[in-house]
Amino acid sequence: MSMFLGKKKAFALIGLTALALLSSSCSGENRKESAPEETAEGSAAALAIQAEQPASGEDEPFRSYLLASVPDRRIYLFAEENGVTLHAGDLSRQYAWSYMTPQGIEPVLHVADFDGDGKDELAVILYIGSGTGVSVDELHVVELDDLGDYPLAVDDYRSQVDQAIDELKANSAIPARYADQKIAFGNRISYEKTEAGLRMSIGAGTVTQDDPMPDYIGELIADVNYRDGKYALTGFRFEEDEQAAEAEAPSPATGALAEPGVNNESAESPDGKYLAEAYGVNKGVTAGGLYPAEGIRLVQISTGKELWSTMGYYSHSFVWSPNSRYAAVSYEARIWGGTVAVDARDGSEIALPDLESLRKQWEGGTTVHEERPDPLFRSEEWLDDRRLRVSFQWTGAEYETYSGEYVYDVPAGKLLEVRPNAER
Repeated sequence: MSMFLGKKKAFALIGLTALALLSSSCSGENRKESAPEETAEGSAAALAIQAEQPASGEDEPFRSYLLASVPDRRIYLFAEENGVTLHAGDLSRQYAWSYMTPQGIEPVLHVADFDGDGKDELAVILYIGSGTGVSVDELHVVELDDLGDYPLAVDDYRSQVDQAIDELKANSAIPARYADQKIAFGNRISYEKTEAGLRMSIGAGTVTQDDPMPDYIGELIADVNYRDGKYALTGFRFEEDEQAAEAEAPSPATGALAEPGVNNESAESPDGKYLAEAYGVNKGVTAGGLYPAEGIRLVQISTGKELWSTMGYYSHSFVWSPNSRYAAVSYEARIWGGTVAVDARDGSEIALPDLESLRKQWEGGTTVHEERPDPLFRSEEWLDDRRLRVSFQWTGAEYETYSGEYVYDVPAGKLLEVRPNAER
């Protein structure tokens, strides 16, 4: 199955809805008749820009910083206040691309001859959507001779995926138990480069009239073929999620399907004044036989006043400081997890060190897998009223695991120590 679609040069920004994830995007200055800005100093200017985003106050102007690069090809992608700037050799161009989510996963660049015309193109993979049950990449192919931008938008691939689902059902590549169920997609989209070119992974889930949110069942895998600004998805196959398959298996005792559970953990502060808890259930998505909680919150017990809240996940843990001022809140989605601290005095959320902060303190070099870093942070204990010990791990470029723990002074906002484990 192969169908090439017309050349697209502009698209609307992605939006996530409760019904399903719908995405499109908008690229700036990408009309063929508009030539890119030629600057002989383009590469040098790119290198001169500070490579890290500076810590700035509310009144300080945004300063551009390096997001990703291919130095041997003089390709540099910089974050701007509204979009990005791409430098490629002596050419540069700005695009209105979204490039960051709360997970902090940076763009990925690949240079190769993706269309077989004897000239290399640049593939840009942007991570633009995250949340419970949501993980979305966006693909752009940039022609290096003029920096023309050709995104693979949802309108370009939706009909191809719908057709593939019908064909995979017909030949039983998608298990027969899903044959009469509506299969939706869009909440999980990822891209990776392979020896053959580009590959797309599409999370698929079943939906019903009463429950329109997808119940994850596996991934559709397709090869991405690019030519002359057009895309075709071919070689579709389906990989069922093992946990979904187990959940669909009937109980040996009753023959009935088991209802997913939910983890609503909680922890009261040492002085008995506050409660940190996961509450409710979100039946719009499931994984591993679990629904995520509806939300997480910090409550003043005597009044019932909600001091802080955020979305729920599949599992949670809470660790209180001895003086009852801070709650360390850890949460886990399907493949990653994070930790924040909450000040019970005013309900403010305190960000803790992220993956890049730890890498800077690591003794020796580290790598990060471009498509699946899967960072996991978990609060372990308070050493005293100020110092929090947090364990962490992430996946490296060759699928090696980096792990360890760090100690953080929460009131001072200072990383005190990073203790790496042996690399696995």
